[in-house]
Amino acid sequence: MATTLPLNKFRLLTKTLDSGSNLIYRENIDVSTIILSSQITNITGSNQTVSVSLQKSGSNSMFAILSNGIVPPDESLNPFAGKVVLEKYDGLYMSTPVSGSLQIVLSVLENATS
Repeated sequence: MATTLPLNKFRLLTKTLDSGSNLIYRENIDVSTIILSSQITNITGSNQTVSVSLQKSGSNSMFAILSNGIVPPDESLNPFAGKVVLEKYDGLYMSTPVSGSLQIVLSVLENATS
C-alpha cells in the first residue's frame, strides 16, 4: 500500500549546535521544503560565530548562505533574507566552533510533490 503524504505540512525544528558542521535539515521523502524562518540564538555571554550552507542533492559541494556571521551575547540572528526552497535530499548545515553556544529554531513548510 502506498504511503499518503499530506499536501502541506508545517514543522518546527530545534537543535543546540555542536562544534563543527551540524546537519539541521534534510528530507528523505518526496517533498519540496520552504524554509519560512530561522533564528540562531547565542545563549552565552560572548560573541559566537556561525556559518550556514546548503548542499544540493548529489553534490559534495557546499554553497554558503552565511559565512562566519557574528551572533552577539543573548541575541538572535536570522541568516535568511527571504525564503529558501530545498528539494528532496538537499541538506541545510550550520557550523560553529563552540559546542552548546548556539540554539536553532527552524520553521519549514513541506509540500508533497507526488
